[in-house]
Amino acid sequence: MSGHKIKAELRIRELMVENKIRSVSALHRLLIARRVTVSHSQLLRIVDNKAEHWKVEFIEAFAELFNCSVQDLFRFESIPVTEAEADTPA
Repeated sequence: MSGHKIKAELRIRELMVENKIRSVSALHRLLIARRVTVSHSQLLRIVDNKAEHWKVEFIEAFAELFNCSVQDLFRFESIPVTEAEADTPA
């Protein structure tokens, strides 16, 4: 039996371009100004979609910074799951 799973990715790089934020360092400074504590390396992982989880505080700060809804921060993709993947315990 095969199905689908949903993959969520943050659209931070796209939103940075739309908002003329040229670098992760500039984004980092904007977050610090909003009193959001995040290391540069952690922010880089988030921006590059390599973070395994995100604090709600980050999601709220991004939505406020980019003046968008939480849903606008993400891209969702439906990915087919093979039978072998479906049988593998998480």
